[in-house]
Amino acid sequence: MPHLNTLRKTITRLVEWGAGALYLLTMLFVLVLAALLAKDLIQHLVHATSYASLVSLLNPMLTIMMLAELLHTIAWAIRTHHLPLRPLLALVFIAILRHAVVMASTSSLDSRDALATLIGLVALSILLAKMPAQDVD
Repeated sequence: MPHLNTLRKTITRLVEWGAGALYLLTMLFVLVLAALLAKDLIQHLVHATSYASLVSLLNPMLTIMMLAELLHTIAWAIRTHHLPLRPLLALVFIAILRHAVVMASTSSLDSRDALATLIGLVALSILLAKMPAQDVD
C-alpha cells in the first residue's frame, strides 16, 4: 500500500516540523526570560538592595536553568534517540535546589521539609558524582 506509506511519511514530517517549531519557540522564550532576569540582576547589584531580594532572584534564575537543561536533554534525545540519565538527574538536582531556595525565602529552615530537601541534595550530589562517564552526554 504505497498510499499509506506516503501518508505515514507526511505525518512524520508534520510531527517533526511541529516539534522543531515548538522547540524554537521555547528557546526564544527562555532567552527572553534570561535577558529580563539579567536586567533585574544588574539593577539589584547596582542599587545594592537587600540580601533577601537577591535570594528572591535565584528562583527565576534556577527556573531558567531548569528550562535550559530540559531543552538540552530533549535536543540530545531527539538527536541520538536515547534518553540520557545524567541530564535528567541534573534537572532534578536543580529542581530540588530551587525548592530549597524558595523554602529559605518563605519559611523557616528548621522543619522536616528542609531536612528532606538537604538529604535529597546530598543524595543526588553523590549519585551524580559516582555516575560512570559513559552516561555523560
